[in-house]
Amino acid sequence: MPMPAYPHHPALRTHGFTLIEVMVVLVIIGLTATGIGVALDAGQGREASRAVERLRLVLEATAERASVRGQPIAVEFIADGYRFSAFETDGNWRPLIDPPVFAEKLLPDDVVRGRLIVEGQDQSATPRLGFGTTPPEFTLELKTPSGRSVLTGRPTGAVSLDTAQVTRQ
Repeated sequence: MPMPAYPHHPALRTHGFTLIEVMVVLVIIGLTATGIGVALDAGQGREASRAVERLRLVLEATAERASVRGQPIAVEFIADGYRFSAFETDGNWRPLIDPPVFAEKLLPDDVVRGRLIVEGQDQSATPRLGFGTTPPEFTLELKTPSGRSVLTGRPTGAVSLDTAQVTRQ
């Protein structure tokens, strides 16, 4: 049988892929991986924002509960989150276990507690925030992937959230 005049003739091609086909598949895989990476980064930023907003709401609830019940409540900021204690009638602080609002919470890894200023005093070394019949004035700084967040507590019990966005270059 004589050989065809064109060695690249389709009848001779029986196995494998062409270079173009392989390159197209690699480009598709690369674009998919990039899309997944971007989506994961956006999800982490939203998780951090939700955690900061949850903390703001919990601090407001703590101020209200301490004021209404007349029982002091402390929020202790631990290395990776926060927990609550209530001052009991026997003169001791006991863990406040009242899920889901006052259960111990972990902050996402990308949310880092900064300074805590209570009634004008830096409490960062022993980060504990006490609520009594009158809520304290405080400022709590948090670092998040999207920038710096500052929770500010007022004597009315309201807690506001201010954010400073990070500009990426």
